[in-house]
Amino acid sequence: MTQNARSGRTLLIADGTGVGATVIAAMRSTNFTIQGKAIDVTDKSSTGQYRELLASAGVVSVTVGAKGLLSGSTQTQTLVNRAINRSIDSYRITFDNGDVLEGPFQLVQFEAAGDYNNEQTYQLSFESGGALTFTTV
Repeated sequence: MTQNARSGRTLLIADGTGVGATVIAAMRSTNFTIQGKAIDVTDKSSTGQYRELLASAGVVSVTVGAKGLLSGSTQTQTLVNRAINRSIDSYRITFDNGDVLEGPFQLVQFEAAGDYNNEQTYQLSFESGGALTFTTV
């Protein structure tokens, strides 16, 4: 079954959209979660009293995370400023098969850490801030 496995190193987060997007430097791991809030419309007449949900309703949100090595680059400074200013900027997530999820996100967490005998690391968290586009190849 491993022939269907996908490489984790090709799940990339880039600053910007389209061909001009720049991959966020020194990432070691990335993740994302898509959540859709369910709208419960169950009432006393629901069959068997099973929960009923309203289709295509509720808020959809996407959370994106990244961890990596802190490089001290201008890109790091840009990300810190975006977290402080709470701006909403364009980002692009690219999958190993070429599919792309892109749109507006807010950088809601920038965390830096370092042990006395190890490298400095960062952790980023983004929250979607508007309509996203998913393009399949």
